[in-house]
Parts: sequence; C-alpha cells; structure tokens
Amino acid sequence: MATGKEMRNAVIRRMLQDIDYFDWFLNEPDAALAEFPDLDPRDARLIKRDITDRASLEDFAKRNNITVASVHISNGGAQPAKPSVDEMEEAGPEGESVPQRVVSTGFAEDRKPDEPLTPETPLLPNEGYYFWFEVGDPVAGSIEATPTALPDDLPPKAKLQVVLYDFKKGLQQVRPDDVGVIEIQEDGTVKVVRAVAEPTNLADPSLLERRLFFPVRTQPQNGRFQLRCNIYYQQNLLQSRLVTFYVQTAPRRMRNALISELDYVLSQSFNGRNLQGMGDTKLSIMLNDNGNGTHGFRFFGGAEFKNDAELGEGELSNLIEMARGALRKAAWGDEEPYKAGKTYRYTGGLNEDRLRGDLVTMALRGYRFYATLINRLAGSADKAWDLADLMLTPGQVQIAAKQSARLVIPAAMIYDYPLDDGLPSSKFSVCDTFLQALKGDTPLEETACFKGECPSHDDDTIVCPSGFWGFRHSLGLPVTIQEAPDAPSTIQLEGNVTLAVSVSTDPNFKERPSHEQRLRAMGFEWEYADNRDDSLNMLKKTKSEVVYFYCHGGLQNDLPYLSIGQPGSARFTSSNLFNKRIRWRGIRPLVFINGCHTTQLSPERAMDLVSAFVATSQAAGVVGTEITIFEPIATGFAEDCFRRFLIEKQTLGESIRGARLKMLKEGNPLGLVYIPYAMAGLHLI
Repeated sequence: MATGKEMRNAVIRRMLQDIDYFDWFLNEPDAALAEFPDLDPRDARLIKRDITDRASLEDFAKRNNITVASVHISNGGAQPAKPSVDEMEEAGPEGESVPQRVVSTGFAEDRKPDEPLTPETPLLPNEGYYFWFEVGDPVAGSIEATPTALPDDLPPKAKLQVVLYDFKKGLQQVRPDDVGVIEIQEDGTVKVVRAVAEPTNLADPSLLERRLFFPVRTQPQNGRFQLRCNIYYQQNLLQSRLVTFYVQTAPRRMRNALISELDYVLSQSFNGRNLQGMGDTKLSIMLNDNGNGTHGFRFFGGAEFKNDAELGEGELSNLIEMARGALRKAAWGDEEPYKAGKTYRYTGGLNEDRLRGDLVTMALRGYRFYATLINRLAGSADKAWDLADLMLTPGQVQIAAKQSARLVIPAAMIYDYPLDDGLPSSKFSVCDTFLQALKGDTPLEETACFKGECPSHDDDTIVCPSGFWGFRHSLGLPVTIQEAPDAPSTIQLEGNVTLAVSVSTDPNFKERPSHEQRLRAMGFEWEYADNRDDSLNMLKKTKSEVVYFYCHGGLQNDLPYLSIGQPGSARFTSSNLFNKRIRWRGIRPLVFINGCHTTQLSPERAMDLVSAFVATSQAAGVVGTEITIFEPIATGFAEDCFRRFLIEKQTLGESIRGARLKMLKEGNPLGLVYIPYAMAGLHLI
C-alpha cells in the first residue's frame, strides 16, 4: 500500500503527465482529487492551496523533489508514462536531486559560534551571542517552528538581503546597521556574499561561506523577549520571522525557549518567476502589532536604509482618523463618516480655491503622520533626512499588511515635503509650478514636480501635491495570509481581456449605464451579473483577469457586505465565497471594489472581505477605498485605471498612481482614497 507521501507524489505526477487531468483539477479540484481516495486530506488541502497554475505545479514538484522517474505507483488503472528526456535530465544523473535550500536560524554563544544552542536552551542575561541564519541542508539546532525551503527556480545570481530588527528590549544588536547578503549560485547552493560578522574562533572557517552571524547582546533583566529577522529581494519584503527567546539568570531547559516563527509571508515558496516580476522597490515598510498596545514600523530601502519606529495604538489610530477625516471633508464637507444625504463637493470643473483649501488640509494631516513617524526613528536626525532623500524621486513602495492587522495606514496620504505646521492654514499657498501644469497638456507624471524636481520643495509654506506618497510613488499593500498562496506579481492573459462585472441596480446610480458603455467600448470581453446569486454563479466559473464590483456596501451585525442588484436584496458576504467554493486557479484575477455610498465600512472592517477574496478565492489582490466614494470618482478612476492596467499593461501601482494624477489634472485630489491590497508590481503578461 502506498504511503501518504507516495500518494501525494502520484497526484503531482499525474498532473504533470496528463494535461486533461490537470485542467480538470484547476476547474474542479475536489472532483479531480477524488480519483485518489487514499490521498491524505491534509495533502489534499496542501495541493489545492499551493497549485493554481502550471508554474506553481512545477514549483511544487521541484520543492518536493518529485520527478516522473521517482514515482512508481499508479492509481485508478492509470499507468505511469515513460519519462521524457527533459524530465530525466531534470532529475539529474542517477536520479540525483537538487540541493536542499531550507532556511535555518538560531543562536550560538559568542565563544562557540559554530555550535548552535538547542531550542530548549534559554539565554543568559548580559551575555554576548550570535544570531545565525543559513540556507541549505537543515541545521541541527535550528529554532525554526516550520522549516521552509527555497525552490530551485530563483533568478540566476539572485541576492537576498537578511536584516535583523530588535525590539529595544531584551536584546541589543552590536552592529545594528549591518545587512547580510546571500546569493543563489548556479549549482543551486546558497552562498554568503556579504557577512555581518566573521567570528575568528570558528572550528570550521568554511562555515562563513554559508552562514550569516549577527552579533547581539542580551539585556541584564530576565524575561521573554523578541526580535525580527526579515528577508528582502530588491527591497521587497518576502518573509518576516518573529524570533522569541527567554533570558534567565539560572537557565533551565524548557520547550520553545528559542523559537522562530514566520508571521509575514509574501512569498511562502520564494517562487522565482514571482520574484523576477516584483520589480525594484524603493522602500519596504512592515507595520506590526507588537502585542503590548504599540505598533512597530520596520523600514528597509534603497542604499540599505534600515531602521524602525514605534507608535502607540491610540496615537496611530488618531493619526489615521485625522488623515481620513481630511479626505471626508474634501469629499462631502465634514470629517464625520458618510451618511445618506451628504452631497459630493467636487462637481463642476477646476476650482482653484476649493483645491487649495483641500490640498492644504490634507497636506497638514499627512505631514503630521509623517513627522510623528520620522521623529520616532531610532538614531540621529540623519536617519530622517536620509529617508526623505531616498523618497524624493518616484519609485515603488511596499507596505506589509498582515491579515491580523487591526489598522490600515493611509499610505497615499503621507506627505513628506517640509511644512511649517505651526502656521494657520490660511498662510499656505499651492505650488505655482503645479498650478501651471494643470493648464498644460503634459500628463502630471511627466512634469517636474512629480519627477522629484519640485522647485517649491524647500519652502515650508507652499504645498505641492507631489509631496503626497500616493501622487509620487507606486504603492502596494499586499495582504499576507498563512493559508493563501503567494501574492502573485503577474496575471496570465489568455486571449482577450475579460471583466467579470457585478453591479447594484439601485436607480440612484445614475452614471452606471454610461459607465458600462464606456468600459465595453474599451474592447473587453464581458461577463455580467445584476443580482447576488448570478454574481456568485458567474464568479465560480469565471476566468476573467479583473473581477469588478460597482455597488453599495455596508456593515450588518458587524458583518461587512456588498449589495448587488436591487437595494434590500440578499447581501454578498465573505462566507459566500466559501459556501459556493469560489476559488480561482488558472487565472487569479484582481478584484476591484467600487463601493459607492457605503456606510460604516472602514478599511479595517472591510479586511474580512479582502482576506476572503485573497485566501478563499485566491485573488491576485483587491483594490478598495479609504472612505465611501461617489459615482463621479468611481467611474472616472476605474475607467482610467483599467485602461492603464488592462490595455497599456502598466503595473497596478503605476495604474493607480496614473489614475490619481489624471483626476488631479482635472482639479480633483480624491484619487488618494484608493487602496491597492496587492503587489505594486502586479501586471498582465
């Protein structure tokens, strides 16, 4: 009788060899896997989670060293096919497998750096240690709770940056600014190309070629403490490990005295194709709930800028609410959440007085957020200035949004040009170079201000929209969910672009018919639903690149929902995706939610919907909003964003930035309300 592993391998081999079976699995995974009645349910869940297209199937096979030549059982009468020459060569001579690339971490005493402490060994107070990191064969003494392997399709000579962040309690880094760098070699092994420290008392000096050593020292007090170990590729945060360690004056062996746990996973498998599609990121920020009423921000950017800051939850919530309040005031005239009857302010053409007033209010709130954060950065004031210099020119910014995050930061509203916030708003003017650009024909992204060359930058009484991160940078807030597959950097285009559209038929949506006509005129293939049940049936079968909701939304009994069809009809909730088994495999679409006139649905409350689309249905990402929106915002923004993303094949970050700037060119700053819960580099291929 086949073992569990052999049965799992048989399934993968069948997929690799039988195209019709693999297509069946992509469309009806449970029915296809029923062909293997002895398959362990845990393996079935793993296969359904990790295999969503041909590339992920091949990655899964490689990670698990599954080749056609190495699997020798059949199922249901299907006989093993003879392996092809390519498959035999891939297996290597005599069935040789690729080198193992398992991530191992741990601690070692500074006097015995090559002897890892066991996970049951607490650390002594006020003592020097090394935190070590290695990729290769599993290391005895590793403290990884879930050992994770890197597959063998990483980009040639790919360099990964390994960064340590302490929590300012329990541990101090001896060399806090140093960044370790490892490189994938041609033969599949991993080599250290930049060490943080090189202990001289190693019994085996060759260990320096594969293991990074970070010198650290524990604090004098006993207790339970933590640090972070992050892995980056081109400044993109891929994984973050939360390392927990106990410090005891009289240490006694205890379970999990030292443990490293993955709690942010943008890439669970380090898929090589995915990494290459991410693009260069100017800055990565990870927002982490520290569990003690504070939130930590971990920065890593170009020129290996590395630092962290901490804000109390109440303080952070207040800053977020102030930023959203400025958006609400611009949209409907006051800072209170939307209620029926509030009217949209940005009607008519360009009104410079209205635009000036709103830009100044928004800039002061955005600068307050930025200045508070920057002032908390550890180290000298040079750190804050270094970050400002790094961020001056346009680039890609990734902000790690954990599934468990209780707060979603309004990144687009961050304003980082100098401002004298001690002055009343009446003392500020708007950048004249920008105002002149509004009257010209050149797209704003091609003008001086939005290329990092604003002549008013150093005048702290002048507001320029290019000071907002949302107008200057391509932003992405990919959501990490343990049970979801990697956030993709590409959406595979098969034939013509298709939109799966679900709409509210509320007669108050006056602009919906003309909006639909303009979208159809772009030449997209079209799937359409105007009630909840038809929408669910459509989504179960769709192979569209974009799933688009033009609807109401809200909160009922603490449950976020979308309202499709007639007002008062059945609601679309996150559990519907699970109940109807809606899971996208061959094509993982981008979900775009244009929720007009929504009530009580803050980004934090909407996270249930976002998480369900990503984890349950395996969407490539979700686009939502900071506040409720009105039809003129929804129609104009979506049309321009879709044109850029689906026709011009811009990245999602570029598409959203471009759509924001087009609205701004028309005198409307409210494109800043959109939030991309996806990788900034997501694009069609």
